[in-house]
Parts: sequence; structure tokens; C-alpha cells
Amino acid sequence: MTSTENSAGTMSSTGALRVLVAYASRFGSTRGVAERIAATIGRGGHRVELQVCGDGLDVSAYDAVVFGSAVFNQRWLPEGDEFVQRNIDALASRPVWLFSVGTFGDRKRLIGPLVKREPTGIREVQRSIRPRDYRVFAGVIDRHQWPFLSRLFYHALGGRLGDNRDWREIDEWAGVVGHALRLEARRLEHG
Repeated sequence: MTSTENSAGTMSSTGALRVLVAYASRFGSTRGVAERIAATIGRGGHRVELQVCGDGLDVSAYDAVVFGSAVFNQRWLPEGDEFVQRNIDALASRPVWLFSVGTFGDRKRLIGPLVKREPTGIREVQRSIRPRDYRVFAGVIDRHQWPFLSRLFYHALGGRLGDNRDWREIDEWAGVVGHALRLEARRLEHG
């Protein structure tokens, strides 16, 4: 193994890591967040692959993983849960960052921390794979996706319909992930 390889043997001769940004999205909001994260990390010189999670997606081919899923009914999408369970050992053996796209996100003043809509079972996932970080971002809330009473309750709590994604917040987080990946690449390069 050369000094520019990790246990997966995928690090390039230039010291760039091979990074998977995978996502599970129902209506496209989470896909948009994943695309933005992938673009930001890619500007740092890493080889980034953006993939929708699916049966054939094998994490072991990558040096690091960023994974996110939409949250519906307080759960990650089934394909998101299945992706994590199918790749649990590989995820536990490399740097991983997780995110969810929910109703409010985790940074909305006052109400955000109370109703950020973390998926059921996220604590167990965190204990199993020990991600470097986990965030909940606000998503897109379309009128046709919610029943009238739910919209009323959501509005009463300070929510608004439409695109609630905070691109500055997403870019900042992706920048932190990118910086950590550069440090990881240097660590691997220098043994």
C-alpha cells in the first residue's frame, strides 16, 4: 500500500479522496441538498460521486461518505434505511457525515430544536457508524403534500410553505465537511 492509499485503496496519486455523496429523496428537495453538498466538496479537489442510494451502491469503493435522506412520518425513506443497513460495516470503517432533510431543520430559532423531525432510529445509526457529524436541514414544503390541518399546525408553529432550504447553512456545513476531508487526505498521505 502506498502512502496515498487508505484501506480501501482508492485515494488518488494526487491525494484526493474518492467521496460518495448518496441520498434518498422522494420529491427532489433532498436531492437538491445532496447536489449542493457534492458540488462544494468537489471544489476542494476531491473526486466526488453523487448517487441516489439503491441496491447496487457499494460504499466500500469510497474513502468517505456523505449520506442524507428525506424524513417522512418521522422516518428516513425506506431506501435510505436499507442503504445504511446494507453498508453498515463499510460505513463504520471510514469517515461518514449524515444529514436529514425535514420540516424545520435544526437551526430555526425557538421551534427548530423542538420539531426538527429527526428520523426514528437515528441514535442507533449514530452509535453503529459513528459519523463525524449529523445535521438536519429544512426542506421544501409543498401545499399538496400536506393535509389542511397539518398545514395549519405547521403555520402556527412558525413554518411557511415553499422552499425553506437555507443554502448558506448547507454550503457552510459542506465546507466544514470538505475541510475535514482535506485534513484526512493529508493524514493518509503522510502516513
